Formats: sequence, structure tokens, C-alpha cells
Amino acid sequence: MAAEYLVRFDDVCPTMNWEAWDRVESILTSRGMRPLLAVVPDNRDPKLQVAPAREDFWERVRQWQERQWTIALHGYQHVYETRAAGLVGLNDRSEFAGVAAEEQARRLGEAVAIFRANGIAANTWIAPAHSFDKVTLAVLRDQGITRLSDGLFFHPGRDASGILWVPQQLWDFRRRPFGVWPVCLHINSWTARELDRFEESLDRFAPAITDFETVCAKYASRRLGLADRAIAAALLFYGRH
Repeated sequence: MAAEYLVRFDDVCPTMNWEAWDRVESILTSRGMRPLLAVVPDNRDPKLQVAPAREDFWERVRQWQERQWTIALHGYQHVYETRAAGLVGLNDRSEFAGVAAEEQARRLGEAVAIFRANGIAANTWIAPAHSFDKVTLAVLRDQGITRLSDGLFFHPGRDASGILWVPQQLWDFRRRPFGVWPVCLHINSWTARELDRFEESLDRFAPAITDFETVCAKYASRRLGLADRAIAAALLFYGRH
């Protein structure tokens, strides 16, 4: 089976790089592509404050949702508290991994409440720094969130608790022979050069680009197994060497 790609943007918030985003949105819309957007419910991370806040932010998010773009909870406030790498193991910082269950539940409950108050579906999770733990998964289930974007697998699948993991293995477009490959992008530092490169990559990979909802439907019944865990361990190892 040929490789499929998803387009994912992280750190979407009122103070992101709107100059770059406006062109990104135009590029996506003109091609009819439906990205996965990781929206920070209540950003308190100064590193994400790169432009004046947009007062119409949540109206824009609702417009993206109406276009059938997938909106995911990107943590709560995007503030790292621990040095825990969590289940995925990519980064040694986290807003959730290693935090007490009661506090994780409070943060996630408030994040969900912000989404719902603004008319945004709260059914998909993307952890800041790709770091979360088993407690996070339990809290997500309690909130009715059963989809997340993370994990170094070749194909999506459900874990033993029923949560569907759609993997996240690329941060730039690269040719792969098979599998599902989301490309995680961060636009806050993008200039015209990066925007041109993104548009060129999008056109080059266009025939193989799908969307999050299609992938979730396609792999809804697949279960993660020992082979997936072995692949994740191998990709993590080789990615660090």
C-alpha cells in the first residue's frame, strides 16, 4: 500500500505568526486540503507570543471547523512543568506527563470547556512536546476524547483502552514507501522562503495527501500490537543516532 501523508500545524493560538498563517491558509484552501490543527486552548507560553493577538481568533477556528479541518486540543496552556518524556519519549519536557492525576484532570477539563464554550469539538488530542503518560490517557477517556495524534508507528491503531493513535513521525515532507505519515509543521519562524518551500512540497506530495478524518475512519478497527511497539522503539532509537 502506497504511503499517505497528513498536514499538521502545531501551536495555533491568538498570538501566532499571522502573516505566515494567512498565506498558509490560502495555499491550503486553494487546493482543497484539510489539515490537522493543534490549537492551544489558553496559551500562556511566551515563546508562542510572536504577533499581536487576533480578537477574532475563535471565529477563525470555527470557520476552519466548518471547512472540515480537524481541530485538536493542544494541551491546555502550553506551559511545561516536568522533565518527563512520557509514553512517546521524544522530548524531556511536559505539561502533563508526571503531573498528578487530579491536576491533569483539572487542566484537561478546563481545556475542553474552553473549546466547547467557543463551539469547537473536543474529540482529538495533541500533547505539547509530544509528552503525556498513562494518567493522561485515562483523563482523556474520562472526557470522551478517544483520538490522538502521536506515536512512532507506520499505521494508526487503537490501544487496549480504545484510544486511536494516529502516528506522528515527520517534521518535513520526505518520501516513504508505505504507511501513514503526518508532517508536523511550526510556522512561527517561517519567512517567505519557508512558505515557498511548503507550497512546493504540498504540490509535489498532493496525490498522496489525505486528511485526519479519513485516516481515522480507515483505521478505526485496527489494533496496535507488539509489532507497532517494536517499530516505535526502532524509530525512536534511530532518530536519536
